Amino acid sequence: MRHTKYLLPLLALCLLLAACGPKPAASSEGDASTTPDISVSVPDKSQPDVSQLEPDVSAPETPAPLTDADKAAAEDAACDYYLGTVFEVHSLTEISPKEGEITFQVSCSKGGVKQDPDRTISLERKNGVWSVVSEGY
Repeated sequence: MRHTKYLLPLLALCLLLAACGPKPAASSEGDASTTPDISVSVPDKSQPDVSQLEPDVSAPETPAPLTDADKAAAEDAACDYYLGTVFEVHSLTEISPKEGEITFQVSCSKGGVKQDPDRTISLERKNGVWSVVSEGY
């Protein structure tokens, strides 16, 4: 009974906290007396939206179109790649490239026997140097 003097304020505090707690969700029946008043903020159209004026630095930049020098350098890199393989390159023909890449159709032979179908090689420029991304049939 020594601590009963603390019990009444503690009980009052619990009742106060229970009264201030979250309200139960309104029923889905749409009772107008229980639905909260919700105000919607409409943006002021008299001033421009700053987010549309600033450039989006998170979006990757579109690579510049490839010049003839770029294509020649990519073709040289593809030929250098095949120097270390069993394939003898007869011709490289540029085919539908992906953005930022160049793809060649490779007419080649292996041990003097023409390979059919032609192989493909895709290259991508990284830090100014063309490197092979994929190669095969």
